Amino acid sequence: MMSYGVELCPIQAWDLPTLRRWRNQDEVRRQMVDQTLISPRQQRQWFVSLSERSDQQHWVLHCRGIRAGYINLKGECNAPLQGQAVADAGLYLGNSTVRHPMLAVAAALSQLDQGFDELHIGCICTLVRENNRSALRLNEQLGYRQVGQENGFFALELLPADYYAARERLRRFFR
Repeated sequence: MMSYGVELCPIQAWDLPTLRRWRNQDEVRRQMVDQTLISPRQQRQWFVSLSERSDQQHWVLHCRGIRAGYINLKGECNAPLQGQAVADAGLYLGNSTVRHPMLAVAAALSQLDQGFDELHIGCICTLVRENNRSALRLNEQLGYRQVGQENGFFALELLPADYYAARERLRRFFR
């Protein structure tokens, strides 16, 4: 799945050490709901559990062939992700030699294309920490709307029509 100069690849066992290192970095971990440090054992257990989950998809983001981040979509009910009414989106970038200002935009566009175009999800939601101004600005540019606030996070939702209008404005940066 290559678009916007990035590629989404299903997570493989060899990706785990890099993803865990990125996930445990303070700048990433402090933006999450669960801020605990993840051990290698916890991560292996999580990875094994993914094979039993049809309600979620997890990818490693690659840019120019280099791991650059992590992306997921998780359904709201325990059923195949395809066609679910609502899914939760998660994304973080890692420290890599290909990190650039438009990488988060490319990652999010790829994630949302998967969610709406390939998986036909009806609405994509996410939580963003109130003080994470750059993520809030990005999500606003993607068409997300604030629908609530809880425990230091803004709850955001994105409908396909809002995304497609925003995508048309953002695509020009990737031609």
